[in-house]
Amino acid sequence: MSEATLQRERSELPEINYLAHMQILTIVIGIIFVLLLLSLLATTMMELLSSVFSLRGRNLVKALRNMLASSDKNEVLVDAFQQNSMYRHLTQQYGREQKGFSAPSYMSAETFQSILLDVILKGEPIDNLEEKIKTLPDEDLKNVLSQLLRESGGQRDLFRLEVQNWYNNVMDRAAGWYKRYTQKILLLMGLGIAVLFNADVVALYDRLSNDPETLEQLADAAERYVQARDQAGPIKNQAGPQVQTPPVAVPSGGGPAPVDTANMSAAPTTDAAPAPGGGYQPAEPVPATYLYSGEDASDQDFRTSLEDLKGLLNNEIAEIKRPLGLGWEGVSMRDMEAYDLMSKLLGFILTALAISMGAPFWFDLLKKLVNIRSSGSRPYEN
Repeated sequence: MSEATLQRERSELPEINYLAHMQILTIVIGIIFVLLLLSLLATTMMELLSSVFSLRGRNLVKALRNMLASSDKNEVLVDAFQQNSMYRHLTQQYGREQKGFSAPSYMSAETFQSILLDVILKGEPIDNLEEKIKTLPDEDLKNVLSQLLRESGGQRDLFRLEVQNWYNNVMDRAAGWYKRYTQKILLLMGLGIAVLFNADVVALYDRLSNDPETLEQLADAAERYVQARDQAGPIKNQAGPQVQTPPVAVPSGGGPAPVDTANMSAAPTTDAAPAPGGGYQPAEPVPATYLYSGEDASDQDFRTSLEDLKGLLNNEIAEIKRPLGLGWEGVSMRDMEAYDLMSKLLGFILTALAISMGAPFWFDLLKKLVNIRSSGSRPYEN
């Protein structure tokens, strides 16, 4: 081999390595785009589950019991709190015959403080607050309110702010309870979705590595989706920011359909907590898996979530099933060897773990990788 040939081959090595890296990046983008769709499906199903079983309302009642009756087995204050007209007005069934469990999914700190003082005072002047606190049946609540009253120096307005701040702190803890609870549900739900759609991450990687045309269509659809999301403007905040994206055109070659991100919820934030002495201190964001907080789930919300679920199944996910071979059509578990079965089981577990991380996580990662890909040449251009 001549010296000129050796030099030419050496000069081509960086370009070959670059194209190989770009191909791997494109494969990762395609996989993340699929995981994003499946995560959106899990998020929508979780919202339906939360609406049907009032999971947020139950979590709020659990937090109220912890605050008002941690040592009172009879839960006298909890019952009085729930019978308050202002509290009942927050429930879905207010003004109608109650059917099953009914509780608001969200309550502001100001509302909690107002109801609590009304329950404690029982119509008496606020000057009797200190004496009323001493007669409370729950010892822990009595100690907490007495401490807040001392810290406020007996100033009623400052005491109200202290109670609100206490409530916000407990609600931050409640968000953590809800996160851990829903994380378990999302993990099981993700495993079910992975098995139902035969969404095996290991097999998906192998498919995209050996099908350049499908890979390029999937990556291009992901790039168009990210571009459309950037043009959608600022995220609207309605008790929890929600992403709203215009539709993206689907290529006639059978590429994946765009994602309707009206269902993808970023991590909602709690209301700013009032600080003693006036002003407000910034509140930390609620974990993403807390999904939504704010308005109570209504029949309209349930129908909307149901329509979103149907749309994901019939449009976006249906479009990626064909080119990627998702589903069990033509797959025979009996013909698989032990290695193949172990590989598929591992793929299902990885998919379930990925889905449980939430759609916002995968969208942020997808956006970063798409930006890297768009700044360089495509793997198959040369």
